[in-house]
Amino acid sequence: MSEELRRIALKYALVNAIKHGGKANKKAVIGKIIAEKPEVRKVIKQLLEIVSDVVAYVNNLSLEEQKKIFDREFKEELIVTRKEAREELPPLPGVEDAIRKYGRITTRFAPAPTGAIHIGQFVRAAMLSYLYARKYKGRVILRIEDTDPKKIKRIYYDWIIQDLKEAGFEWDELVIISDHFPRHYEVAEELIRKGRAYVCTCSQEQFRLLKEQGVPCPCRSLSTKEHLRRWEGMLNGEYSEGEAVVRLRTDMAHPNPALRDPPLLRIIESVPHPRTGFKYRVYPLYNFACAIEDHDSKVTHILRAKEHEHNAAIQGEIYRAMGWDPPIAIQYGMIYLEGFKVHKRYIREGLIKGELMGWDDIRLPTIRALLRRGIQPEALKKLAIHCSLTPHDIKLSMETLYTFNRQIIDPVANRYYYVEDPMLLIVRNAPLPFYAKIRLHPNHPERGFKEYRFFKDPIRLYISRRDLGLFSAGSEIRLLGLFNIKPVRIDEDKIEAVFSSIELKKGIPKVHWVSEPYLHAVVLKPDGSVSRGYAEIYCQHIKPGEIVQFERYAFVRLEANEGELLRFVFTHE
Repeated sequence: MSEELRRIALKYALVNAIKHGGKANKKAVIGKIIAEKPEVRKVIKQLLEIVSDVVAYVNNLSLEEQKKIFDREFKEELIVTRKEAREELPPLPGVEDAIRKYGRITTRFAPAPTGAIHIGQFVRAAMLSYLYARKYKGRVILRIEDTDPKKIKRIYYDWIIQDLKEAGFEWDELVIISDHFPRHYEVAEELIRKGRAYVCTCSQEQFRLLKEQGVPCPCRSLSTKEHLRRWEGMLNGEYSEGEAVVRLRTDMAHPNPALRDPPLLRIIESVPHPRTGFKYRVYPLYNFACAIEDHDSKVTHILRAKEHEHNAAIQGEIYRAMGWDPPIAIQYGMIYLEGFKVHKRYIREGLIKGELMGWDDIRLPTIRALLRRGIQPEALKKLAIHCSLTPHDIKLSMETLYTFNRQIIDPVANRYYYVEDPMLLIVRNAPLPFYAKIRLHPNHPERGFKEYRFFKDPIRLYISRRDLGLFSAGSEIRLLGLFNIKPVRIDEDKIEAVFSSIELKKGIPKVHWVSEPYLHAVVLKPDGSVSRGYAEIYCQHIKPGEIVQFERYAFVRLEANEGELLRFVFTHE
């Protein structure tokens, strides 16, 4: 946590210093940090040390240096507080024209079944397409782009549908491109007949060299009749895989090499398609399929990452060749998620090597992993609105998502005690019998209480070993929900203490505890580690899938109740 706190402290120290002529105020910085991360109160001593160090560093910089560091490190970072969060989407361009022409707007989200959906895809391409369709009372299409049998898997179709449903994406129409291959063949033949496409039998290497030189390939000059014959040959098996492709006829001297006669369809016969088997041997490429599907579905607005600029240009050429009106394409910047490699390639490598346990491994930023951790669909929606359609790249901290999620789950998550790496605490001389009633939620007494009764002296409790540093001879400690104690003996595995008083006292450390009988618990954490400890007996009432807060630890989600052992996953602090 120290590195994370140091970064947050630097962010707010720079903001405060720039705002006040180059000098940051320590108290103001601390206030901002606590507002963003209330849980840091439990490490206030560490926080004070970090802030003092960071503020001293920032105040020694010139104002120009402060601005330079802020621009480099934090300008594009989303800093979210309750007041700063954007709550509405900005207007979408071209809506009135689309409604005039088609009666409504239509958006789409078009993932390929090559893996589970990750947060980078979902936040903008998926959720913003859905939210804008709802904002303007239009429709949104979920389109599964299964055009490459070498890369897709059957299970991913189901995962895409399941994950999107659970994450709050509700589509009006489901389209699977492999259902429409005959339509793609019709368009291909029409383009060939119009002289806007041709069948190329050059090898990949031959065409690559011609493309680099900006020289047309020999196939280009053949007659339309010959290209139609070749097209039939592609369909009926005259050509094998890699021997022929359909190309769009553009300009081989085009300044953008991507637009020099790009391929539209190719032969794949070595791998069965997961839905159609070997029924088809000619498959559309991504841009060809996109252009046809967007046109046929009357898509009016496409939200896409700016990395697809070349694809957009190729699709534009296809639209022109067919005489179609193109949809409005809105480009947005990339989302760089701090601490994660979101590309599916890295995830696949981790799975194959056994470094990851599945696409829902909670170390991953996939939607199924985030849902498993207890991230709420409403938090993902808030994040999408906050990210919006900014054209510049965004460096996004997961804390942004956690802030939204915390706002949602904090009012509903009941509170329980869990001690990590437990050690025994023996308390003598408490007034017996001693009864304690602790609310399940501090703000909702109607939910009930956890009741404790102690009859024997000494009282045996367990505390987290990380709280050992709060105990010292002669000090006074508050046991949350019980009373105050004074340690008399401190060993590595056991603390002995005596009762001192019942009344609440300001300024003394507060420690949570677990009594006997307890439940064994494990918490799977996003860094891959596992926390082990004791959970209070009332945790037996937590239902699988329920999110609770382990006080002074974190929000967690119960994954399995195995009787003597409870298995949780870490949500966030």
